[in-house]
Amino acid sequence: MQTTYDVIIVGGRPAGAALAARLGAGGLSVLIVDKASFPSMPEVPSCPILYQKAMLLLDEIGFSEDLYAHAITPARSATLVFSGYFETQLVVPRMFGRDYLCGFERAGFDAALWEFLGRFASVTRRAGFRVDDVTRDGAGRVTGIVGGAEGQPQERLEARLCVIGADGRHSMIARKVDAKITADHGEQTSTCHFADWLGLQPHADETGPILQIVTRARGVSVLFFPSANGRITIATHVRSDRADSGGDPQAYYLRHLESFPEVRRRIAGARQVSALLGVRKIANRYREVGGPGWLLLGDAVHHKDPVDGQGVYDALIEGKRLASLLLAAHGGALGWSELVPAYARALMEETGGMFAETMKRLERELYQEPPALLLRTVMRWLIQDPAYHRRFFAFLAREIPPENWLGPGLVAGAVGRGILRDIGGLLGRADALASPRAVSR
Repeated sequence: MQTTYDVIIVGGRPAGAALAARLGAGGLSVLIVDKASFPSMPEVPSCPILYQKAMLLLDEIGFSEDLYAHAITPARSATLVFSGYFETQLVVPRMFGRDYLCGFERAGFDAALWEFLGRFASVTRRAGFRVDDVTRDGAGRVTGIVGGAEGQPQERLEARLCVIGADGRHSMIARKVDAKITADHGEQTSTCHFADWLGLQPHADETGPILQIVTRARGVSVLFFPSANGRITIATHVRSDRADSGGDPQAYYLRHLESFPEVRRRIAGARQVSALLGVRKIANRYREVGGPGWLLLGDAVHHKDPVDGQGVYDALIEGKRLASLLLAAHGGALGWSELVPAYARALMEETGGMFAETMKRLERELYQEPPALLLRTVMRWLIQDPAYHRRFFAFLAREIPPENWLGPGLVAGAVGRGILRDIGGLLGRADALASPRAVSR
């Protein structure tokens, strides 16, 4: 059995698998291991949504939509409900060749991606392989891993170029190499719980799968994501300083669902068909990207609140940038001392702006509690504005830079158009009231 590879990747979900595909296409010998067997859910649940640019990155590696169609449900619209105030429907615009986003079921999606790696002759996959430690040379450089399957003798596997930790926010590789946290925004965090449901009532005039968000701008939101096989994932998103399950997470979760009349109506007669998964006080962090013989990727190096659903895209774009650097290093065009800082710069170029905006949105949409008058006027005018809809989706799908996507010009224009809509509505109602009197005369 082969024991030496160019690169060893620990973690076989989207971050590690997509990187393995790019390196395998470039001719590198790659070992990718995961302690789980597939299909299975990741240890930490994530926002189950794929935006168009993430799907474009999957297209680039040859993982075409037909290969994971069984694990997704396309949605062409979304509904945002401010309970007790107003609601609006948003139509998903065409971006990157698709006029839909996708809710997806992680176990099936991850398994399809893992299976896809079998197309690359130079990529070796080993599921059910637990890594216990890294190996080092006399100078302290990471040279490989030690681990094996349950009940089997330990193996020592070597990497000529590097070992990559793509093993999630609780990364064992990060711990073993003592990767330092370089940024930590822990002042305002959220707590999320997820479960799949069947038999939900449709929302109002719903004619197809939709993404739905229900909130009252008081620190609690409920989100509906179309999954697969008719299932819908329902998630609660709660500011952490108010998220006390009292030792019974299931009752806590149902209590939040029942607190919204719109949600209560949809789940009436429905049934929860999966175990409840949750994450408390979701960290917003960056770690060191690498050191002698090691690198981190995906949630292992950078993770944040799921409010914007960016986890899969971040993992894929980080892997794309890292793959080009590793291929250059393998070909001798880039030294290790150049690769690590180049990767650090690429990581911030791709994720820094969105990280900052996500922190703003987390504060604005979960921790701020606008007065009722503001909700009924300025916020309603903004959120019901078609120009806002288009820009909001362009922001989420990374069609535009995330920095300052919600600029003062957009807000002012939306407010002005909202006032005019209200005036038009009042005039229309006045005409409607006047018309019967005109007929009677």
